Amino acid sequence: MSAIRLWAVHPTLRATDIRKLAEWYRDSLGFEIRMLYGDPVTHGVIRRDEVRLGIAVRDANFGPVGAYLMLDGVDQLYAEFLSRNVTPNRPPEVTDYRMKDFDLVDPEGNRLCFGEPIETAEPGSTDRRR
Repeated sequence: MSAIRLWAVHPTLRATDIRKLAEWYRDSLGFEIRMLYGDPVTHGVIRRDEVRLGIAVRDANFGPVGAYLMLDGVDQLYAEFLSRNVTPNRPPEVTDYRMKDFDLVDPEGNRLCFGEPIETAEPGSTDRRR
């Protein structure tokens, strides 16, 4: 059983056109587009240096603010939350974007997703912040 350790948070911006906003950050602010997910695109990740921002659709499902929290010990954190009578939206599940994650909505409607890498972001890399 591994210890729970949160090690990064990626705020999530809201957009009506995820691709267009990601391209604006790339072209105007010097970010790189790390991921555009889905067809049509429903999520994006942009990065500049060590800062990552998510981009997701602007709708009621994602609330006013969202954040993706990176950690070690996702299953243990899920169990901890259950023991505190917090009911996440779904149990931890392995995704096709190489994470094991679950999410919940706080009392004010903000969405938090907790994820653990299931492999490094780039083959041969040991830096999980990539």
